[in-house]
Amino acid sequence: MINVKINKLPDSEVEIEGEIPTEQFENYRQSAVANINADVTIDGFRKGHATEQAIIAKFGAEKVLTEMAELALQKAYPSIVEEQKLDAIGRPMISITKIAKDNPLGFKIKTAINPEIKLGDCGVIAKKIMGEAAEKIEVTDKEADDLIAEVRKSRAKKDEKTGELGPEPELNDEFAKSLGKFEGLADLKTKLKENIKRDKEMKARDKRRLKIIEGIIKESDIPLPPVLVEAEVDKMLAEMRYEAERMNLKWDEYLGHLKKTEAELRAGWQEDAKKRVKTGLILGRIAQQEKITAPEEEIKKELDHLKQHYPNTSEDRLRQYVTSLITNEKVFEWLEGQK
Repeated sequence: MINVKINKLPDSEVEIEGEIPTEQFENYRQSAVANINADVTIDGFRKGHATEQAIIAKFGAEKVLTEMAELALQKAYPSIVEEQKLDAIGRPMISITKIAKDNPLGFKIKTAINPEIKLGDCGVIAKKIMGEAAEKIEVTDKEADDLIAEVRKSRAKKDEKTGELGPEPELNDEFAKSLGKFEGLADLKTKLKENIKRDKEMKARDKRRLKIIEGIIKESDIPLPPVLVEAEVDKMLAEMRYEAERMNLKWDEYLGHLKKTEAELRAGWQEDAKKRVKTGLILGRIAQQEKITAPEEEIKKELDHLKQHYPNTSEDRLRQYVTSLITNEKVFEWLEGQK
């Protein structure tokens, strides 16, 4: 039995302080030795077959104890959260306060818990914004013509000697048909205008949704655990790294192009990260209050699609992402329905 003490901290965080009894801690010694063996090679032993004494002789007793502690706390933390009925969120910060052979393992764990959100009247706020005059969506012939001109320019062949662009393809029905399933130039322009209109409608919808969320944030009390904000900044940084990789740029080169350090990026993203976290908390709370869920058939359809594009990502992780995405969309649809 692990005895713990729960200390409440500011900003919806708690500190879990406790000890894992000696006998329970020692139960992880064999697994710890096996894990270390999987990662290291020691002279005189086949890989994976070094004795505990040999590992200690090369790396010190602390190597085994630290691995034991990691295994013990990985197992203990979920049980503590469940037993103490903590609504924990985000990644916990674990520190060891006491570690020695034939002794209990002392630890402290700081974790965020779901904050007590006091939402404004979301329905009233959404109804007010939805009642405002809608943005008028118009598409001109010039917008379609400009887009076609860009495509013609991109199709122009470059002279290998001079590097200059040659003549653009002739603007006719054949050119239109070469771009896809279009009957001719007139059909191309019609469909382009339809696409431009849909894009403008989506942007107008997103703008309206943002206004609703900002209205709810303004009328709500939402404490923000710092760990959630930092986790969101980590996510934003990962998204930027992914974009750099797509452009075949090394991370340091990309930062140099931006003339920013990673620390400067993190500092500059704090307010955006806070808004993103608040948005997520708001959508989650509305879904809970209004019993809004993602239909299983929609989850399965999107999941099957994503598995084809991300075959190496675990299905549980994809399902979690898809469920959140669809649920959030349902919440926005509920908000937009408050007319």
